Amino acid sequence: MRVKMGAVLGAALISLAAVATTAAQAEASPAGGFAAQLRSAGFTAQQTATLQSEIDRDLTVLHGRQVSPNQIVTGDNSVVTYPLPGDKYAHAFGDGLNGNDPRTPFVLCSYGAFCGWKKDNFEGPGFTHATCGDFYEIPNGFKDGGSWINNQTHHYTTSFYGKVGEYLSTSPKAYYKQPHGNWRPVGYISNNC
Repeated sequence: MRVKMGAVLGAALISLAAVATTAAQAEASPAGGFAAQLRSAGFTAQQTATLQSEIDRDLTVLHGRQVSPNQIVTGDNSVVTYPLPGDKYAHAFGDGLNGNDPRTPFVLCSYGAFCGWKKDNFEGPGFTHATCGDFYEIPNGFKDGGSWINNQTHHYTTSFYGKVGEYLSTSPKAYYKQPHGNWRPVGYISNNC
């Protein structure tokens, strides 16, 4: 009887460990649930995989967590939003905005934040950073061109720093937008508020 009871308890412990591991993996990687949301919205498996691949690359670099099918929150609580497949402009999944309407980026950049986009004219992935006085590492892939909006409160500015932290320049006071920027030398920004 002891042998059978020990075997039953051992099997139960292994089963519990498997359930806990599966739950931890699902919690640590919610991408499966996000992929299902995209698929139910009509996106193909290939479109979903391509978007998720870009997000996964940035999650590692920015020490973030994915919070929706096309958004991550970075380690410093900034938000990076990716255009949905077929869209020019980034916006949150399910927000009702049109990803091909040129007004969309201005909605994404909320009052009190500095926002940057990977491409000129506010196209492509965009980040929103509202924390003051820190050194925010800009997202992976922001290397050439690009654009940004300084929409901080109280006419604050944002400073740009190079890849090793050297000072480069400071933005004009808020509100200011730059549809044709240059991310090539920039590694970090810091909001001066």
